[in-house]
Amino acid sequence: MPVSLADKKKKLEEIIGRETRIAVACSGGVDSTLLLKVAHDVLGHDNTVAVFADTPLLPPGESSAVREIIEQIGSRLLTVRLDPLSWPEFTANSLERCYLCKKKIYQTFQEKLAELNFYILADGTNLDDLSDFRPGLKALDELKIKKPLAEAGLKKNEIRQLSKDLKLPTWNKYSASCLATRIAVDQQISLEKLGLVRNYENVLEGFGFLGCRVRISNDTAIIELLEKDIKHFVQEETRQLIMKKLNDFNVKKFFLDMKGRKGIQL
Repeated sequence: MPVSLADKKKKLEEIIGRETRIAVACSGGVDSTLLLKVAHDVLGHDNTVAVFADTPLLPPGESSAVREIIEQIGSRLLTVRLDPLSWPEFTANSLERCYLCKKKIYQTFQEKLAELNFYILADGTNLDDLSDFRPGLKALDELKIKKPLAEAGLKKNEIRQLSKDLKLPTWNKYSASCLATRIAVDQQISLEKLGLVRNYENVLEGFGFLGCRVRISNDTAIIELLEKDIKHFVQEETRQLIMKKLNDFNVKKFFLDMKGRKGIQL
């Protein structure tokens, strides 16, 4: 018999309620925001804290957006400023990049949180994430980071629905993943390349293509749009206006991924 969404929410509350105090690694995305909201409701203000990594890898405006969300929930916030671009093992951009970065960030979180007498750290990993290729999950397991959403059996679309029910502003937010994920594996990550990605995605978002991605490899850029936006992009007038803007930057070839990205589903 299928488990109802109400039952999954109750299970999430029970999982969180087993702890006396909990810190939530909060990126400001839909998953970690819901987790923080429920933790704050269950354990209260004094026993909950959000911890956020402020790094050069964030998309534009993301840092201030995270602070606004956490302030709306009413949680305390611990901001940890880190620069992964100073870590050679990260900038080398191997297949282990996400694992190495996640482990270093979460280890730093744990050290800072221990000073505040918080010893349980939870992450917004959901059930769908466990079946994806996510090298960072290995770091979570090694550091014994809690994954309450996944433990409660919550999938992405269910998390969006609960977030909508709770009137969280992130319920329909597109993923704002680390900009380093846009750079081809084994190609050096640099501030210049991250800036290039920001510029490309800013241009596309300025034309209304929210949820886009631009991945770069040497002198080539691959544009990924939501499935529903591809038809609009390929119209000659729209395409030429966009390409005129994109050509201001130093990439010689652009390709459009015709597969398209999935939109928000409930």
